[in-house]
Amino acid sequence: MMKRLTIFLLSLLPLLVLAQDYDFAKKIGGNTIYFSILTSGGKNGATVEVAFPGTEEHPWKGFAKPSGQVTVPEMVTPDRSRAKGADPDDDDTTVYTVVAIRYNAFQGCDRITKLTLPPSIRKIEENAFDGCKRIDYIVVQAQEPPRLDESSFNQVSIDIPLRVPAGTYEKYKDAIGWRVFTEIVEY
Repeated sequence: MMKRLTIFLLSLLPLLVLAQDYDFAKKIGGNTIYFSILTSGGKNGATVEVAFPGTEEHPWKGFAKPSGQVTVPEMVTPDRSRAKGADPDDDDTTVYTVVAIRYNAFQGCDRITKLTLPPSIRKIEENAFDGCKRIDYIVVQAQEPPRLDESSFNQVSIDIPLRVPAGTYEKYKDAIGWRVFTEIVEY
């Protein structure tokens, strides 16, 4: 009996390694963005982070990578027909605030050319945009610079315009990770 249980558990191991780590996807513009739920309500509201659809080792393997202009929304409601394991008839209309971009979220998405981040973003984790070599400008709408990891924008040119809200130039110029950009412009 123990031998059969061990064999059964070992047979599940590949499935665990290939498990996707997102809760729902949403088509935004011409791109599909994936989200993981952080909180489902309470006094701070419902929150999500942008996630990757694949595995840690292969964040986009088997999935269409975002390209062109990518705009991360401030608020998102699950597209139930695209939610992992969700009943398409589910009437969940929860509106989630997008507060973070998970590690590896856009890693290797080398066809993104323009990036817009909403005012609700508070944190961008390691390697979030690693390898996004074609980004030619970034617009950040947050009044306070989101926390970055040193590797958040690996392989993204530091010479591209970083557009920030009026009155925030000094904050971004002094913020870890953001201060490496050579052209910080208020809009």
